[in-house]
Amino acid sequence: MSEENDPHKSLDFSRQHLKSDENELDADTRNKLMQIRHRALESSLGRKSNFPNWATLPIIAFVTALIFIALIYLKPNPGPQTVNSLEDLEILISNDPIDFFENLEFLQKWKNQ
Repeated sequence: MSEENDPHKSLDFSRQHLKSDENELDADTRNKLMQIRHRALESSLGRKSNFPNWATLPIIAFVTALIFIALIYLKPNPGPQTVNSLEDLEILISNDPIDFFENLEFLQKWKNQ
């Protein structure tokens, strides 16, 4: 690759000259840079978004409503909680078969009726 076509050399050259003061540039170079700048600004301003500006507020409101509904109505349903932890522990520790405790529960309910 020759030195004339070396991109690093031309980049360094451009940096060196662009870091200098604007008044040190000749009128033709200054004019060309201003034209390039104006074209770049016009092209960035000329681009239109495909998304309409008026649609942002309704979309935000819709998403907020969905989140609100999800938080209110889609709560996980906790199962029934019992406070029989001591009784359960007693059943687990005992040497009796589980059938005994099932029959015992039935007899206790029948007795209370």
